[in-house]
Amino acid sequence: MSEFYQGCLSPAIDLWLLATETLEPTVQAALKACLSPTERAQLQHIHRPVAQHQFLTSRGCLRYLLSRYTGQTPAALTFAYGPKGKPELSPDGDQPFPPPRFNLSHSRQRLLVAISTADDVSAIGVDIEALRSVKQLLGLCRRYLTATEAETVLTLPHPQADHRFLRYWTGKEAWLKSFGMGIADSMQTLELRLETPDLTLMPTAVNVVTAPKSAHPGQLYQWYPGPGYVGAIAVQAPHLGPEQLHLWPTTPAAVLAGDWPS
Repeated sequence: MSEFYQGCLSPAIDLWLLATETLEPTVQAALKACLSPTERAQLQHIHRPVAQHQFLTSRGCLRYLLSRYTGQTPAALTFAYGPKGKPELSPDGDQPFPPPRFNLSHSRQRLLVAISTADDVSAIGVDIEALRSVKQLLGLCRRYLTATEAETVLTLPHPQADHRFLRYWTGKEAWLKSFGMGIADSMQTLELRLETPDLTLMPTAVNVVTAPKSAHPGQLYQWYPGPGYVGAIAVQAPHLGPEQLHLWPTTPAAVLAGDWPS
């Protein structure tokens, strides 16, 4: 049994927020060492340093985090991928419990990883975006938002309009990722009601008006993970309140060192 809630001892979902600005040489080497041969080949084919950094941090830190929930070493974990590329852990025949559900998202210098072992959580989707000026905002609104959402965005001045668009984007992406669906062609299949104008550091519920059918109704939450970022998590579960979302700020070095919050 792992150290974190294995076997549904708690219905919590852990949200790990990693500040990835700094990646010490020893941490970088350890992350590379735990990647699979396929992941190392993928890393070698990435030429942009920023993209290399994000890939290595995302895949390596995910392995180290999941190892604490499964009891396996980071390098021993194997993944399967859905039709649209959503990863999940391959079942381990030696474990009496199903593998944890997880999802991750990386934007600029923040990595967000959600993990749960609760039996009633069937799927998770997360997204994090840096708050920024959105290029071609009008065209993006027409392509990815419903008419009501687009009108809400385009009546606002900048930068409020950019930030409102990114709230719609993160919420929709998190929801669709929880279903393992493609993002770009599915954005207009659901509409979000952002009834809370200003988010806080704590997750706030968002009403999903129209959404793909699922076995469970699911919940969508948004919050500010830190200055300059907006985050969203969609959880497919019968009942889950914001108090069951545990927020853990950390760094890659702390994750590798096993410096876990108590």
